[in-house]
Amino acid sequence: MFTEIDLENWPRKSTYEFFTEFDDPFFDFTANIDITRLHKFVRANDLSISLSTLFYVMKAANEIREFRIRLLDGRLVEFDRVEATQTILNEDETFSFAYFESRPDVFAFNENGQAAMDKYKRLKTFDVESHRIDLIYFSVIPWISFTSFKHASRRDPTRTVPRIVFGKIFDDGPAKKIPFSVEANHMIMDGFHVGKLFNRFQELIENP
Repeated sequence: MFTEIDLENWPRKSTYEFFTEFDDPFFDFTANIDITRLHKFVRANDLSISLSTLFYVMKAANEIREFRIRLLDGRLVEFDRVEATQTILNEDETFSFAYFESRPDVFAFNENGQAAMDKYKRLKTFDVESHRIDLIYFSVIPWISFTSFKHASRRDPTRTVPRIVFGKIFDDGPAKKIPFSVEANHMIMDGFHVGKLFNRFQELIENP
């Protein structure tokens, strides 16, 4: 479900119109997130660190209006909630996509997520919920603790689905940290809103 945004009364109207003139309105932030407490929590409860981080970042994203706004047929719309697709590694070292539906808690999300991974590894497809834009696209690069990230792109400036990437977990003294990259369309949001996502995600995983 979605509602159309009243552009004339949207506080970002002038910013939106400014960036509609850009061939490349996308921006990206990459920073390290402290997952020390989440890492201990998932080990104590035999959960997947990948699925658990996905659960909490989706919870954070759905709390922030701008991460639910999309451009649909020339109209700005706000979805009630958004879901996740994510890359998965296949046994032959290729990758494909999987769709992960929201669940009320991290335990149910892990259970459902494991079943989804098994399903989509069998399907081995890029055509996953491709008709939808009420999504956030995720990737996982668990081999590299990267400091920046650039996506492959068709350079379509009307694309408004955010893209988020997790990197390799690394030790920083006693802390466990993970690279976290967020790409967004400046027509829809600003650095302020991406900063809210970083901060809210960090708050959630401090007390998983």
